[in-house]
Amino acid sequence: MKNQDYEEYDQDYEKKEIDIMEKLHKKKMAVIERCFPDKNSKGQGLTIQQFLKVMLEHLDYNKDSKEETKKITLALIELFKEIDVNGDGTMEWVEFSNHIIELGLLRNDRSFKDVIKSYHPAENIKDEQKHETVIDRVYFFDRLKMLLVLEKESPKFKVYNSNTSELIWNVNAHKGYVLSAEFIPDQNLIASSSNDLTINFWDSSSFNLKQILSVPEIQLCMRYARWSSSQSNFLYTGGSDSIIHIYDTYDLKERGTLSGWNPFIKRDSQQYGHSSPIGDILAIDQQNTLVTGGLDGNICLWDSATHQPKKELRGHEKGVYSLDWSDWSPMNQCLISAGLDHEAFVWNTYVKEKIFLLRGHNHPLVGVKCLPRTSQVVTADISGMVKVWDVRNFLQIQTFNVPADEIQAFTLTYPKKQIVVGARKMFFYEYDEPKDQMLTDEKMCLKVLYNQTLTCFITLHPDSVKTWDARTGKLQQVYRELSVAELTTMIIDARQRKLFIGDAEGRIFTVNIKNGAKMKKFERHHKMITDLAHWSNDTNRRVISCSREDTVNIHDEDSQDAHKSCRYKMKQHHLSVNSLHVKQESEHLVSCADDGAIFIIDLVSYRQELVWKCQYELKKVMFLESHNCIISVDSIGNVYFIGVLESKFKSKLLLSKTYKAISLTNQEETFPVTSINYHDNLLYLGDELGNLKIWNIKLVLDKVDLHQVEQKIKTRKNNDADTFVTAMDYGQEDIAQIFVLSDIKEIGYQRKAHQDGITYIEVCKDGFHFATSSFDCCCYLWSFKNGQISKIGALILGHDANWGYRIDEKSRSEAAEQEANELLEELKDTIIPTKIEKNEGQISSSKQQLLDRLYGSKQQKELQQQQIQAEKEDKKEKALSRAKNALKTYEQFKSKQFSYQNTQNQNDQDQKRMDDSEFKDVYQEQDYDEEEEDNYNILTDLQEFKQQQLSSGVYSSKNAFKTKLIKGHHKSKFS
Repeated sequence: MKNQDYEEYDQDYEKKEIDIMEKLHKKKMAVIERCFPDKNSKGQGLTIQQFLKVMLEHLDYNKDSKEETKKITLALIELFKEIDVNGDGTMEWVEFSNHIIELGLLRNDRSFKDVIKSYHPAENIKDEQKHETVIDRVYFFDRLKMLLVLEKESPKFKVYNSNTSELIWNVNAHKGYVLSAEFIPDQNLIASSSNDLTINFWDSSSFNLKQILSVPEIQLCMRYARWSSSQSNFLYTGGSDSIIHIYDTYDLKERGTLSGWNPFIKRDSQQYGHSSPIGDILAIDQQNTLVTGGLDGNICLWDSATHQPKKELRGHEKGVYSLDWSDWSPMNQCLISAGLDHEAFVWNTYVKEKIFLLRGHNHPLVGVKCLPRTSQVVTADISGMVKVWDVRNFLQIQTFNVPADEIQAFTLTYPKKQIVVGARKMFFYEYDEPKDQMLTDEKMCLKVLYNQTLTCFITLHPDSVKTWDARTGKLQQVYRELSVAELTTMIIDARQRKLFIGDAEGRIFTVNIKNGAKMKKFERHHKMITDLAHWSNDTNRRVISCSREDTVNIHDEDSQDAHKSCRYKMKQHHLSVNSLHVKQESEHLVSCADDGAIFIIDLVSYRQELVWKCQYELKKVMFLESHNCIISVDSIGNVYFIGVLESKFKSKLLLSKTYKAISLTNQEETFPVTSINYHDNLLYLGDELGNLKIWNIKLVLDKVDLHQVEQKIKTRKNNDADTFVTAMDYGQEDIAQIFVLSDIKEIGYQRKAHQDGITYIEVCKDGFHFATSSFDCCCYLWSFKNGQISKIGALILGHDANWGYRIDEKSRSEAAEQEANELLEELKDTIIPTKIEKNEGQISSSKQQLLDRLYGSKQQKELQQQQIQAEKEDKKEKALSRAKNALKTYEQFKSKQFSYQNTQNQNDQDQKRMDDSEFKDVYQEQDYDEEEEDNYNILTDLQEFKQQQLSSGVYSSKNAFKTKLIKGHHKSKFS
């Protein structure tokens, strides 16, 4: 499939995803909490039907649309399964609220897909050109891969290649000084403005002058905007007259202006716009908002469709001349502004107050830039200090100083990440990108797993866990800093929602695959964890671990105490235990160690039995699915087939085959097998040279099945342990006559599939595809059909454009929709176990309103809306009364303290004569603004929680924040 097709396929899939967090209004949290059972309930929570009914009632979406209701339902089902990671089928309030907070914090603090590294001076890119004056502006146009440089008080502009810093054009552009520039992709034009009162338009390929546009005032800044809600594209220019001019990019004709400021009248509620020259303009298409910053310190928001004012953001004490928008994720959408202040201001456009300050500079800033498709924000001040910030937590990542007396401008380039700083010359700083984009990670890939439920591949590295979209092969998330020691192994649980991870210092812990949250710890080993296994049935869930010690620990997954999680320790091995595997259907565990022994444990009764022992170190062992046979490999290249459990050949070596492959000298030699896996009669093997082999062992397994035990005797001993007997005792000579080497057919071979030893082989459930990981830091996806092994994709940092793995989206979608339809049908008979406060047998009015909302008719809902509106008006009247009383008290105080100031007294009297209706109008307008500020989803409060934790530690725990989030309320300005 072509690269373009992949991008469209990826975009179409992303459009289907719905973020429930964005539709969860924070005001609904208190109501939702009442729908959960009390804390004293015996482990009860909401079932998935009850959860759906509650959430569908309180989420903000178009409830009349069946299509949107179905999409929301699908997302809620996935959310329920994500939160209910323990799989008990119910959800408690603590689980739900904790998940929301963890998701808000860990989306950004833990899921560092792009961990910000460092910038360093470029070694091979230098500005060799002579500049007559100081560089005043630097622009980067990503489509052209060009840098456009404006020098101070110069009528020319220079064009450079952004990758090589080679000078391409030196354009004599204007009669006056060139002040700003912008690229217009509609007609491939570059616009430049000057103090000669013109805007010139240049062909971007030849830099021939195409058109000259006269303007009434000097235009200090320009910004191109393509609005998705409009068919027209515009060029906005801001001038020294405080007016924003709007030009249609199709015919370059003026379509209107934005200005509401009148310097000759007193500022009141009717005044809007800027009172000084425009410093910068920014178009935010996601919110249909145009943002302008002025040298008066104000930031104005305008509606893109009507070009009417929406809001003003106040906080800067000095001029603003740099704006940028960060949209790294729904949780990290914010406006950032900079100017003559020493701090960059971070804004949420839904509220009037700043939400954060990027502090650390000691001089006025020259600008702020957000690097597209990353979480990086860069600020620089006139002294040459440059700082790199992480928008996910607003932490400072790096600081460096440019070797110049003073700088005036800087810009960022991408996809090749560079910081280009303008002073007397340009300085280039390159990002510390991975040197090889064809790797899965810069460190070796220890394991790869396929998650069929979440349709992703998961790779393990010494310092991180990565998830990759199985549809496209693109990197989704990276979970770092999971442990202080190197990670060594991982497994996935039966529901495919959690990872169990072990590290080099014996730690074992659980991680939520969706968000990277560490959920639970288990009792430690004293040495490195070598392997893990997971087993569960209707009543028990166990995590089994082994390490470089000689013990195998069986942990209770539901244990609340990490130090007492171990239910049983097997100490039959005498050296390092290397491998574990569980046979789910028979509830048995097999282990092998460097002592050459293989043990099997009954996971219910803990009965142990020595299966087999050899003279070599055994490195891998596994059950062959439903067959009474295990396979093991040793350290010198032997592959063993051993009968177990109900086989008549129990604890007998059935067959031994030496693994051989072509060496570097083109000779067939014996090599140790480093990874094995089995699926549907096929055995997959990988060796230390990176070779792959596939054996068909159907004949061996058919003979094993033919010689199963026919009789089973149960004894009441050792917790009702099962004792198996065989009908006849086979000797090794008899077995050798039954099982022969010709029963194993080599049907696939891939020489040098990797450049180093293969660490793991993961077989996908379809049986035709499998993935391999290796010490060579790569992870590949393979297809095996008609005896041919073909590589169909690679999990690489640079994204494999030829990714060939396909998922049956239609059947998955149909199954999900069927589940959603069935649950929606069940909602009619679903009862919500709402908490009801009883007072002498009566239901409280607030709870009755909740029940009416959940089950009431349309008329009841209309009456409730009228009641809410009446309560709102009553609150306004009460607030008005408090405000008037506060004003009266304040005036009395002033008259006593400053009675000698006649002028002031006269002003007080004038203020006192304010008409009540006028005051009420002003209050209502302020109240409207407060409602507008309060009308945003819960993600904003999560952002606030994260920031206050980082700065002042206001909320010491999740419970403290939940109390504020659910029970807190905004106080009136006049209370």
